[in-house]
Amino acid sequence: MGNGESQLSSVPAQKLGWFIQEYLKPYEECQTLIDEMVNTICDVLQEPEQFPLVQGVAIGGSYGRKTVLRGNSDGTLVLFFSDLKQFQDQKRSQRDILDKTGDKLKFCLFTKWLKNNFEIQKSLDGFTIQVFTKNQRISFEVLAAFNALSKHCWVSGEKSQRSGCQTALCNL
Repeated sequence: MGNGESQLSSVPAQKLGWFIQEYLKPYEECQTLIDEMVNTICDVLQEPEQFPLVQGVAIGGSYGRKTVLRGNSDGTLVLFFSDLKQFQDQKRSQRDILDKTGDKLKFCLFTKWLKNNFEIQKSLDGFTIQVFTKNQRISFEVLAAFNALSKHCWVSGEKSQRSGCQTALCNL
């Protein structure tokens, strides 16, 4: 446990908000940089010339719930692919689609300003993206999913529309 966590039990209830902000939440500049990196990753994934085409991205885990703690934390990126025409395709094609997506994402991000702030690690089920700054690291598990909500839920390029779907999915 870090210094902040060990002191939590001695903090009066009326000072909990201050304590969380001071000792547990990520530094504001780190959080801003991580947010920019995640937005860049989502934008790269949804570029129309990418294959396989990602119709939308839902963000979950601690990052998606905005409960990230200082230091190391987690997140989930659920990618909704146009190639998955039915639910059964999700399991059948998942690994191949995620392998292609991970390779293309790695290439695209390496050529952008993120090259020193991310790692992609392949796993049996797909891949993990780690984004990091000097004081913060967030590991995102990347999952493929069939878009049961239909293509009308995702509006390419309009983050406000994309956020609404992310929120709806996180609250299910």
